[in-house]
Amino acid sequence: MADIALYHGGPASNGLKALLALHEKGVEFEPRFLDLRSFQQHDPAYLAINPAGQVPTLLHGGRVLTESTVIAEYVDAVFEGPALRPADEWDRAQMRIWTKYVDEVFRPALSFLAWHAMMPGLRAQMGEDNFEERLRHIPLAEKRDKWELAAKGGFTAREVATWRRDLEDVTGRIENALGSGPFLVGSEPTLADYACFAMGYRMPQGHPHLVNPDRTPRMIAWIERLMERPGVRKAVNVPTPGRG
Repeated sequence: MADIALYHGGPASNGLKALLALHEKGVEFEPRFLDLRSFQQHDPAYLAINPAGQVPTLLHGGRVLTESTVIAEYVDAVFEGPALRPADEWDRAQMRIWTKYVDEVFRPALSFLAWHAMMPGLRAQMGEDNFEERLRHIPLAEKRDKWELAAKGGFTAREVATWRRDLEDVTGRIENALGSGPFLVGSEPTLADYACFAMGYRMPQGHPHLVNPDRTPRMIAWIERLMERPGVRKAVNVPTPGRG
C-alpha cells in the first residue's frame, strides 16, 4: 500500500477525478489529505514533491505523477481491474474529447466562479497583510495573479458572464449526451463520466438553476446512478481529517 499514495484535497474537482479512478479500479493506495483551506498544498514539504503546489499528486514506486487527467489514464493503464477507458478507439477518442472539455472549459468555469464568490471574503477574513503573505507562497504566477484579481473584485462582468454561460453549455451538453445511453460514452462508465461527475455531482446544490429535475433530468439520474457504485461512494466519502 505504501508503494502507491495520492495527495488530494478532498472529494472535489481534480482530486476527486484521481480518487474515482483509483477506487473504481480497485487499487489499494494510501490517501494523503491536504487541507486546501489551510493552504497545506503550499507547505515546503509538499512543494518538494509537487513544485506547482497543486493537487492531486500520485506517488507510485518512488515516482511522481501530476495532472488529474493523466493520473486517471495512468491508473487505468497500469493497474488491474475494470477498464475505465473504452476498448473501441473511436469511443476512446470521444472519451478524451470529454476529458479535454472538462480540463479546458468545465473545471475553469467552476473554479473562477468560486474564486469570484469567495476570495473577497477570504481576503477580508485573513486581513490584507496575511492575505498578501499567502499570495507570495503560491508557486504558479498565473494562479497567484488570478487569486489576487478575484480577491480585489477584478474579474470583469463579461468574464463572469462567460463562465456562467460555459456552465450552462456544459450541463446542456451532458444532458443531451445522456439521451443516447446511461453514460456519456457507451453502456459502461468511463473516464469521461468520472471527469464530468467530479465537477458536476455537487451542482444540484451549488448551481440548482442549472442542474435540477426540470432542466437536466438525465444528468440528475446519471449522478444518482454513479453514486450507486461502491467505488464512487468510497471516493466521495474519502476521509478528510480535521474537517467537520
